[in-house]
Amino acid sequence: MRLPKEIFEKSINEIINSSKYEHLSEKESLFQKFLKKLGEILDKIFEKGDTHPSISTNTTQNTFIIIAILLICVLIFYFTRQNRSIDTNKKVIYGETIDEETTYESLHKKAIQYEKEKNYKDAIRLYFIGILVSMNEKSLCFLDDSKTNEEILKVLKDKEFSGEHLFKSIGDYFQYIWYGNKGVEEEGFIWYKGQMNHLFMEVKNYHEKA
Repeated sequence: MRLPKEIFEKSINEIINSSKYEHLSEKESLFQKFLKKLGEILDKIFEKGDTHPSISTNTTQNTFIIIAILLICVLIFYFTRQNRSIDTNKKVIYGETIDEETTYESLHKKAIQYEKEKNYKDAIRLYFIGILVSMNEKSLCFLDDSKTNEEILKVLKDKEFSGEHLFKSIGDYFQYIWYGNKGVEEEGFIWYKGQMNHLFMEVKNYHEKA
């Protein structure tokens, strides 16, 4: 007996195509392989059941659907957990996505490119994010997308960081142009970059006290 699969396929498509599981669409090929293999296994199981006429077609279909949905739920749970694990390693700070591969050097290169294009506002943004990443790398102040400049300053003060006044200076200027949506002239940018270079050296030479 060959089992009808219309009900099974309809149930599967409703689950996979729901908005809740859109992120699984990228793994379509894996799902196709999974469903194909699942169908082959279940067909073999139910073909063996042909010698038992007491098992009704409805019972067979219901069993088929229940097993399939349970297995798909397990797979969905696995991919959902995997995606959450990836997302927890990413932060968005002032419009820039920061992950495990992001370094001060990588942000510095992007900032220089904006500087060459005379896009001083974005150059300042990336220099500022870069100094936050640098402080994180030195365990001076851990990177947190919800932490305000005032909270960072408190951490720097508690650690007796000598560049605290420099951070306040560039932090105030950055917030002024970023949240105030102000333009940046070349003269202001040169001043900012000079302050940033001094701060970077302070961070680089920082050693946490025992």
